[in-house]
Amino acid sequence: MIRHSKSLLLVWRIAELEASNLKQDTIKSAHLFLGILKVVEINISKVFDNLKENDLEEIKRDIADLKGCVGEYISDLTYARRFLRHILPKGSGSSSSERLRRNKTARMVFGDAEALAQKTRSPVLPTHLLMALLKLDDAQTKTVLEKVHVELDSFRKYVFSYISKSRKL
Repeated sequence: MIRHSKSLLLVWRIAELEASNLKQDTIKSAHLFLGILKVVEINISKVFDNLKENDLEEIKRDIADLKGCVGEYISDLTYARRFLRHILPKGSGSSSSERLRRNKTARMVFGDAEALAQKTRSPVLPTHLLMALLKLDDAQTKTVLEKVHVELDSFRKYVFSYISKSRKL
């Protein structure tokens, strides 16, 4: 049984909010990348003051792992996030209160992240999602990485190595 970590669910929820703010009808892979860039800048303790201590610690640990991984390559996360948000198309959908679903590509990315997590015998983590997103070779993600002077193949190898070391791939 595949288990999604609470930190992954947080990234997913942020991606959904970003897609909704852009008036999109579905969550796309670029929204997931936006969620990753955003979650590493959130003060988890302040946002989730009502979580059980062990849940909060798990989320903080997973996000710290993600930040260590992303922050090693992207020096200005805020700029990267804002640039990505700027280049994403604005939709014509309504920003209703209904939950958004992932599009086909975003579901495929989750499938890849789940497969990676199975190899590590761990819950699906945001770092698994990041690796799956980098394998996708999405045009918008590539544009952002180029803008912040990050070479995609090198970043991909680094993330894979990071996951391998921390989760015993």
